[in-house]
Amino acid sequence: MTTIFLHQNIFSLSYMPVRFVMNRTGLKRIAFTILLPFIAQACDKYETGEYTPLPKIHLGETFRYLCVPENYIQMAYDSLGSAAVLNFYKEEVTDLDYIDYDEQSCTFSFNKGETMTYRISWDYESEKNVVRFLYGQNGMWYRMNSNYANEYILEANDGMAIRTVVYRTNYDSINITVNQFRIEEYTKESESAEQ
Repeated sequence: MTTIFLHQNIFSLSYMPVRFVMNRTGLKRIAFTILLPFIAQACDKYETGEYTPLPKIHLGETFRYLCVPENYIQMAYDSLGSAAVLNFYKEEVTDLDYIDYDEQSCTFSFNKGETMTYRISWDYESEKNVVRFLYGQNGMWYRMNSNYANEYILEANDGMAIRTVVYRTNYDSINITVNQFRIEEYTKESESAEQ
């Protein structure tokens, strides 16, 4: 049994001994509470291993896949947590030669040398997966499909990127059909020509 003496009395200027008795179970609980965040963080890093991208998907085809922990990235800024990044064929998404596609991170990046405006459009079907089309810059990612529209007009600088994520489900399964995902230059003239 451990005895801790504290000398304090907030109601007078004199000190009065106060005795707290703490047994070993109490000390173990305090130590466990202090160490728990460090243990949990170490376990998370150990369990996930190295990131592995998903297999590539074709537009218009149903993609079914059972994910493993290595397929997920942590969306730290987002309350939905872990997500798998969909892996596309660049030639099916854009024919702009100054947009690069990184097959490891599954992101499209802009490298034109100037700020341009783009139309990003999509159409997908999924019964249980939460899908987000994101653009990013300087390590931060922002949703493009938060207002239930199927397109987004983006003013992009060099180095900005686009990716599509599917948030983790209870069963780690993805069942989605991406019918359309397109990145193209946008001008006011192109909008009026479509109408």
